[in-house]
Amino acid sequence: MPGVADILGPQGPLRDAIASRLDTIPYQQYQYDDPHQLEIGVGVEASGLTILPWSEEKILHNSPLILVMDVITDTCDPLWEDGTFHSIIADAISGSDMHCRIKRPRFWLSVSDVAEAIRIMVIENKLPSPSQPLLMAGRRPWWPEAVYSEAAHLWNRYSASVEGTHDPSTLKEPPLVPLPRGHGDIARPNLDHIDRHMRNCGEPHGWRPSGSLRLAIMRVFANLFE
Repeated sequence: MPGVADILGPQGPLRDAIASRLDTIPYQQYQYDDPHQLEIGVGVEASGLTILPWSEEKILHNSPLILVMDVITDTCDPLWEDGTFHSIIADAISGSDMHCRIKRPRFWLSVSDVAEAIRIMVIENKLPSPSQPLLMAGRRPWWPEAVYSEAAHLWNRYSASVEGTHDPSTLKEPPLVPLPRGHGDIARPNLDHIDRHMRNCGEPHGWRPSGSLRLAIMRVFANLFE
């Protein structure tokens, strides 16, 4: 059965997640007159909806536009991320110090939250206006030390399960990482537009990504050993 939209762009985990989520839309929920006219470009411009990395914000586009910032995919996709998240995970697994260039906090956003929001927009037939791009990013800033601590703890727990060596340290919650000085002064992405748009799509809490960082880390672990 054909999907509700033609998904364009290079293959990759973000494109796959969006296509898979849109494939779950029942035709009776689809409000477009001709579903074959909706083209969605993931990493490329398309007539119906264009989805691009937020770094391309200043490039002029003629179609409805979503800009994605700090997205987490199960495997590193250089089109959408600079490798920071996966680099932190790799350092935590090996016990190495984080790379010296990894210093600033990021607003990590699970790929599943991106795909689900686009699914809701398509169902409601409420894509963004070409004149007002929507920025998608996580609401919470994550300092690299906190991500490293969480990943190291989860890796130790996983290793203990495999080896049968659990002790109180592997079963308790990961230690809290103190916030660095000046944490309140960081620049935050403006999520007002995406929040209003999701409320207009019927989401009572607006833009509230639900994907957990812990689950995202575990999915990266899983893909390392496939």
